[in-house]
Amino acid sequence: MRIPGLIAALISLMLSTDTRPGADADPHRPTCRTAQCRKVKSFLKAHYCGESPYGNGPADGCLLLEPKKLGAGFKITADFHCEWMEHEEKAQCQQRGEVRSHVKDLLVREMKRLGVPAGEDKQVLFASWESNVADFSIAKAAYSSIAGAELAICAVVLRIDRTGHVVVLREVPFHRTDVDVPDVATWALLDVADVDGDGYPEVILHGDAYENHWLEVVSMRSGAAKTIFSGLGYYL
Repeated sequence: MRIPGLIAALISLMLSTDTRPGADADPHRPTCRTAQCRKVKSFLKAHYCGESPYGNGPADGCLLLEPKKLGAGFKITADFHCEWMEHEEKAQCQQRGEVRSHVKDLLVREMKRLGVPAGEDKQVLFASWESNVADFSIAKAAYSSIAGAELAICAVVLRIDRTGHVVVLREVPFHRTDVDVPDVATWALLDVADVDGDGYPEVILHGDAYENHWLEVVSMRSGAAKTIFSGLGYYL
């Protein structure tokens, strides 16, 4: 049976190949072994966790919540929204606002690099977050199409500083998968906040695979994108 909410989410979120969590190891929820990891986890639980425990696991899992207001002075300047049209058996998406022209050019270039078919770049959707406090902005692009039982997806999320330096935070090369049981994970921008108290904001992502949801935190403190936490959330 086709899952409407999942299909719409796949178009809106960031993507990458993934496997379901196994009995012996969960790649999305490694054990916290450092004081920094435990500090980040505590911050995330306090700000983005709802009902807990939730679903079938993990034991400390929780329903993930969106913040009422973005941190670090960020505002959504462009975004898109997708809804599943049951009678048409497809997702209908609407672009809301426009990203800056130079940012759009960067995103289109990245999507072409990742394999979006020629002529399909007009179907790419865009989003951007900008801040009057932080020294960087965030932009994302996503592509999706459905043909029969096959879903084609491609996506990228970029961090762009005020000098124009671009870092890819997440990318998904053009990929085809089953529309009902996709073999991919997706990432949505959730918030920007100083999760570890070092005075510098990190990017917080909501990871979403087939019946599996978790949080990831990406730091740029070292000058390169580094995932400093992955965990919480729930799976069914």
